[in-house]
Amino acid sequence: MVYTSTYRHTIVVDLLEYLGIVSNLETLRSAREDETRKPENTDKKECKPDYDIECGPNRSCSESSTDSDSSGSQIEKNDPFRVDWNGPSDPENPQNWPLLKKSLVLFQIMLLTCVTYMGSSIYTPGQEYIQEEFHVGHVVATLNLSLYVLGYGLGPILFSPLSETARYGRLNLYMVTLFFFMIFQVGCATVHNIGGLIVMRFISGILCSPSLATGGGTVADIISPEMVPLVLGMWSAGAVAAPVLAPLLGAAMVDAKNWRFIFWLLMWLSAATFILLAFFFPETQHHNILYRRALKLRKETGDDRYYTEQDKLDREVDARTFLINTLYRPFKMIIKEPAILAFDLYIAVAYGCFYLFFEAFPIVFVGIYHFSLVEVGLAYMGFCVGCVLAYGLFGILNMRIIVPRFRNGTFTPEAFLIVAMCVCWCLPLSLFLFGWTARVHWILPVISEVFFVLAVFNIFQATFAYLATCYPTYVASVFAGNGFCRASFACAFPLFGRAMYDNLATKNYPVAWGSSLVGFLTLGLAIIPFILYKYGPSLRARSSYTEE
Repeated sequence: MVYTSTYRHTIVVDLLEYLGIVSNLETLRSAREDETRKPENTDKKECKPDYDIECGPNRSCSESSTDSDSSGSQIEKNDPFRVDWNGPSDPENPQNWPLLKKSLVLFQIMLLTCVTYMGSSIYTPGQEYIQEEFHVGHVVATLNLSLYVLGYGLGPILFSPLSETARYGRLNLYMVTLFFFMIFQVGCATVHNIGGLIVMRFISGILCSPSLATGGGTVADIISPEMVPLVLGMWSAGAVAAPVLAPLLGAAMVDAKNWRFIFWLLMWLSAATFILLAFFFPETQHHNILYRRALKLRKETGDDRYYTEQDKLDREVDARTFLINTLYRPFKMIIKEPAILAFDLYIAVAYGCFYLFFEAFPIVFVGIYHFSLVEVGLAYMGFCVGCVLAYGLFGILNMRIIVPRFRNGTFTPEAFLIVAMCVCWCLPLSLFLFGWTARVHWILPVISEVFFVLAVFNIFQATFAYLATCYPTYVASVFAGNGFCRASFACAFPLFGRAMYDNLATKNYPVAWGSSLVGFLTLGLAIIPFILYKYGPSLRARSSYTEE
């Protein structure tokens, strides 16, 4: 059957194989051929086409018959029971999948990211109705937004390391968490007290985090290293566009029915995504695919000696080491590494400003221009236009700045900071423009959204690329700490945002001074890329976490 052979390692095909409805002889035959041909390649230097956004590129080529892990254990390269790829053209290697299959996988991971990510802001059009129904104040009602964001900042601390293990992989995490995310939307739609709604929103935020934490890893699993930045930028643009499209959908639900239909819509979107992924989303994590191959070989031959390199290394990691890597190291690196601390603060403030817009929009577009809920949702479209322009600008800057340095051998991680230096001025400009032109014409605040995304998108891409290049061994810890920092700020900013705007408002400028306050803050932080561009090499030379 074409489907079962093409979409091997999907949930549906795995289930069919488990029930014995389809035969897995073809898979086993491929694995046995791998073992048969392996001795021919033991003396060759082979670089695996493995690149992971969380672990960085696999820079190591086997130059001898053994590899050593951090604890000093040796793994024999010529071990006949060591399961590896069936040569560089192995069709099960995600790097070798057909373009159509890769495109479908990319579409699905973008869809998953968009559906779960829009869960943060889709709630905002119904906030006033929730306040009225449960008789609570603005701050309490805003917790449903803030704690959702905090949840998807905490989730990666656990889910990112699990997704890199051979035993779990990415697919299982995506499917299990998406299923429970869908169930919790039913709870949000039917709850009858504010405390229950807040708790379920927080848990929903944690459950949505795998797509945000490891979606970039999935992209890197299937895309060649030289194309990862551009494709990753496309995925990131979708992640930015999702929460700005969500208020429009939420407003339509509130206008048509009531605030509870917001969560029913999110449930149905999640269910549709779950079904699509079950049929057409295969496992992409290289270590897990090989682990599955080893398991089938054990079952077919009755010999338990078949193993994979990564699974062997995973089993040597005890609970203490796992906790250190996931809970302690991210925050230790923030404290000890000035570059990480500086960029975590910069990105956290920028991310917090993004969620401040959800507080400022009703003040401007409802209070001044008397927009309806749907019209307020349409006002967010400036962010979507900004996403398109930002991605185009990122592609141009990448081709003009980064690629030539790779080709002529002059590349250093600081090259990525040039991108941030080119656009950092757009962030304070957007905040000043939004605040001081609110009463002139409604189109001017919308235009400010374009400048905001131009800055934030490219700063994020430049920063992540810079940190991943500087700390390739510990990049999962770096990104986990960064995710927690920016989610914490995004959680806090909406809670004080309305009070800040109200207390600093003047008669003709209701959001001007509030926006200016954070604008001056981002203006001060804009110096960070320039400082690190100059002093980054010396800081890296003194760091115990970087690799030269």
